[in-house]
Amino acid sequence: MNRFLEFVKNTPTAFHAVCELKKILLENGYIELDEKVKWNLEKGAKYFLTRNSSSLVAFTVPTNDIKSYKITAAHLDSPTFKLKPNFTLDRGRYLKLNTEVYGGPIFSTWFDRPLGIAGRVFVLENNQIVERLININEPLTMIPNLPIHYNRKANSGMEYNPQIDLIPLYADKEFGKDTLTDLLANKLNVNKEDILSSDLYLTVLDRGTLVGPNKEFVMAPQIDNLECSLALTLALLDSNNADNVNVCALFDNEEIGSSTRQGACGTLLEDTLRRIAYAFGLSEDDYLQKLAASFIISADNAQGFHPNYPGKYDETNPCYLNEGIVIKNAARGSYSTDALSSAYFQKVCKDCGVKYQLNTNRSDVPGGSTLGALSLRHVSIPSVDIGLAQLAMHSAMETAGSKDFASLIKVITAFYNN
Repeated sequence: MNRFLEFVKNTPTAFHAVCELKKILLENGYIELDEKVKWNLEKGAKYFLTRNSSSLVAFTVPTNDIKSYKITAAHLDSPTFKLKPNFTLDRGRYLKLNTEVYGGPIFSTWFDRPLGIAGRVFVLENNQIVERLININEPLTMIPNLPIHYNRKANSGMEYNPQIDLIPLYADKEFGKDTLTDLLANKLNVNKEDILSSDLYLTVLDRGTLVGPNKEFVMAPQIDNLECSLALTLALLDSNNADNVNVCALFDNEEIGSSTRQGACGTLLEDTLRRIAYAFGLSEDDYLQKLAASFIISADNAQGFHPNYPGKYDETNPCYLNEGIVIKNAARGSYSTDALSSAYFQKVCKDCGVKYQLNTNRSDVPGGSTLGALSLRHVSIPSVDIGLAQLAMHSAMETAGSKDFASLIKVITAFYNN
């Protein structure tokens, strides 16, 4: 679990997560590929590629002829607030930052805490457009609550207006009139006139800790879904399969529907699988045969049982923290699991000695969806949706079980090596 907490410290955005994962892969002998050039792949080698600097696919090539693809998938983005273009709001004495909601955060958890800003900035350098990552990991802004004296219903349920209630306070001009653009230019050591555009997000400065008398819980931002993403990557590093292409696909933009070129609804996974097949001289029919023999594990965390709200959970299918892998089911097809894929994954768990639990929502409390079913729009492969149980999903600080991370690495390694 400490490995996960160390990872979270450096990954406030999907861009930073990809950057950290690239370092891990390069240190372990993976070769970076460019989508814009022809791929010359070798048997027994390890590769990865990125798209938009916020999604990543890593894979290993077997030493024998390819039989199938063994694929895992997760996402790297989390709910937050994104800065709009022209983000400076001058309100006389104060400067505020114009933001919009990204995904579905629990608004109240973002109030009255110091926040940082991170993401990427495109600047002109020697007349070239250059991407620069930035992580201002310091108390830079905040979203102050309205005093209860002016809102006597604050503890009786509050409906927030994102354009009014959720706009962060940035600066008091009495202390200086520098804008965030000035600060960015200073941090990046560029002229502010050379800043062209940016993808910037509010970030939580508290990057996580173990909690409980036996350190049985972990609290951190972005557990959904950095926990699964790191676990899948670490499992891939330990994989060794002589007959199958092992693939780990980590997407951006799941929290906003995945309908981007770097999301699960895009063609990133399909493009990668096809290019692997074509690099080894397989025909389209060969490729489709390999695809039919393949399997996808979509890993995205699940709603763990909350002891304060037992009525929110299905009577016979709740799931608990530290009780192993959650196999997610939904009759409406929001998860890709069916009886066949569930049976297969259960056997993988049993064979390697990892606990698992079956989960579904109450019939009157529909849950969310994830990227498993979305990925199948481009690659029609048997698939199962799994995750790790957690509390406070989409909160600024989420809670998970400290034992489950190691269990996920173990079962995914077994899946890759089977």
